[in-house]
Amino acid sequence: MGKAKTLIAGEILSHLGGSRPDPYVWVFSSTDNSHYNYNSQYLFEYVKEHVPEVTPLFVINDDQLRQRLSEKFGAQYFFETRSSSGIRRALSAGVWFTSAGLPVYGTGLSRNRMIVNLWHGVPLKKIALLDPNLKKSSRLYFRKIFSENYTCILTTSRSLVPLMAESFHVPESRIKVWGQPRNDNIFRRKNRKKLLDKIYPDLPEYSRVILYAPTFRDQGSVRLFPFPDFDQKLLEKYLEEKNMLLFIRTHIAERASARPFLGSRIRFLGEDEAGDVTGILDIFDCLITDYSSIYIDYLLTGNPIIFLPYDKEEYLAGRGMNFDYDEVTPGPRPGTMKEFLDCLIPENDCWKADRDRVNRLFNEVQKPCAGEICRHILKKIRER
Repeated sequence: MGKAKTLIAGEILSHLGGSRPDPYVWVFSSTDNSHYNYNSQYLFEYVKEHVPEVTPLFVINDDQLRQRLSEKFGAQYFFETRSSSGIRRALSAGVWFTSAGLPVYGTGLSRNRMIVNLWHGVPLKKIALLDPNLKKSSRLYFRKIFSENYTCILTTSRSLVPLMAESFHVPESRIKVWGQPRNDNIFRRKNRKKLLDKIYPDLPEYSRVILYAPTFRDQGSVRLFPFPDFDQKLLEKYLEEKNMLLFIRTHIAERASARPFLGSRIRFLGEDEAGDVTGILDIFDCLITDYSSIYIDYLLTGNPIIFLPYDKEEYLAGRGMNFDYDEVTPGPRPGTMKEFLDCLIPENDCWKADRDRVNRLFNEVQKPCAGEICRHILKKIRER
């Protein structure tokens, strides 16, 4: 599939000859060119509303999603790259932003345009070329198609620059500490009730809301509430007494694993309910996770985090971590049902100092950053 895309890009490039891409046309893309998510979504929306000198376009190869987005924002903003005309349109843009993949695949694409990898999180786990499961042929393809094409790659802290450079096999000078646009919403006050009522109009009264977002396992399914003494009725009773809601967000492939636990106060919050949950992380009073880097974004809220690494040795042996797990996970690890319930409303926040330490390590950018990213790119355009 990757080679086919490369050949198509090469043909179109030859056809275009020496035409120069327009630096004020910016193309955005995300996962498989078929999703509207991650940092690309949030930066695109910012540019559309706040950078009038730029024409923003988003690649969506999913016909139904493109139609829905066109109805919401306007058809002029969305296009596909499955056709020659779509590929030409992408190649006519002088700036590409991506969170995963590229709008068009080929070599030498950054010779006359800027290609900015916004990425989609802090590399808690080994990513890209450091992934021990990446095959030799995939490594070669990655370097030619991705590493050699990126003008710059964004991250959130100076402490991450060497790691990101090694992961993507690029010079450290290409790693920019410009932050993640998707986290901008964390700093904006929201009407929690209005948001949740739109997703689930039948919610009972509540005063505290918790998000449970476990990591997808390559081997086997996630085990929710991994306590030897787990009691579903006790959990439901506790949530009722404490006037709490618990939202479970598993990977889309593991939605069935949450079904046995759902009820009036335990709801599912998948992609259908909330496409990119990082945009609303601040509405939750507590986060429960295991190895997902979502907790690093959540640190920006200042709220408590609970970790359930019940299969830590097995999981880390398969994927590998860039950091010592115990050093960078600032929160309790309950092993029993009672300990878990006690963590949901802690008597004292004894993990705050550790959360602040890890937050400083990973989240150097602690304010909205989309505008600053645009200013950086516009400055580079004017310097060319």
